[in-house]
Amino acid sequence: MKNKLRERLKNIAHGKLEPAAKLFFDIIAWLERVYFQCRYRLKNKNNLSQEDIKEVEENVTFMFKSFERQKLAKRLYKSIRKFYPNAHIIIADDSSSPLNLKNEHLTVLHLPFNSGLSYGLNRALREVKTPYLMKLDDDCILTRKSDIAGQLSFLNKHKEIDLVGFGILSFIRCQPPIKDFMNYFQESMYRAPKPLKIPHMTQIDNTHIVVGKPPNIFLARTDKVREVGWDDNIRMMDHKEFFIRAAGNLVATVAIDTVVFHCHNPFDRKYQKYRQDVEGDRAYIRKKYAKFH
Repeated sequence: MKNKLRERLKNIAHGKLEPAAKLFFDIIAWLERVYFQCRYRLKNKNNLSQEDIKEVEENVTFMFKSFERQKLAKRLYKSIRKFYPNAHIIIADDSSSPLNLKNEHLTVLHLPFNSGLSYGLNRALREVKTPYLMKLDDDCILTRKSDIAGQLSFLNKHKEIDLVGFGILSFIRCQPPIKDFMNYFQESMYRAPKPLKIPHMTQIDNTHIVVGKPPNIFLARTDKVREVGWDDNIRMMDHKEFFIRAAGNLVATVAIDTVVFHCHNPFDRKYQKYRQDVEGDRAYIRKKYAKFH
């Protein structure tokens, strides 16, 4: 029943009423974003210390892949700059038109059109020179509760942990990030070629829990991510496959008190056309892991 209703609403939204539906979506998403920004500002009144900002800027490179969403890529770029003005940012872009952004602390990699997520992330990874990297999606926005400095401190303290996944608040449904985490609490990766180094759902402290697959927004040790890398043959369905190979090689946790905004545009038909073209990925992944099932 829910699926039928969702499909009917989707057909209406992408029919003659699409301009009105898009306007409604944009207004609600903006209002929700303002509400949560104000809420986090009131609850987290203390600004980042200069020491925290410097620590992140010196040790973390922000990297993300961008495709046909220049406005979103620029929005994320400004969001990072707001919190960490001198941090290095690497954007791997395979759009039809080059991403027009320049800054002394920015590297934009102009890649062949529609090269894919894995290809772009691998090229960005090659350029990282800091001990840590922050992997993002171009439709994200940092918040006061992203707390990258806090997660960097956690990784420095816990040498047995290699990666921290962040809570994601998606507009416009805005379920609390803990509900999104529930999906990852079920991803034990028990079918991966190697068992996890630390068992799934091991609690490291009050806010960090080991998982087989964390969200795709994460802070990680650069050398450990390089040991795994992304498979260039996979264009879109990169995330789970990465953590299948990461099992037994790096230890991932989630930080349940962190929040990154996820503000996508479901009305961008050109982007969705390429985003939903995943049959080739599915066939390749099935063949690659056939012997493990």
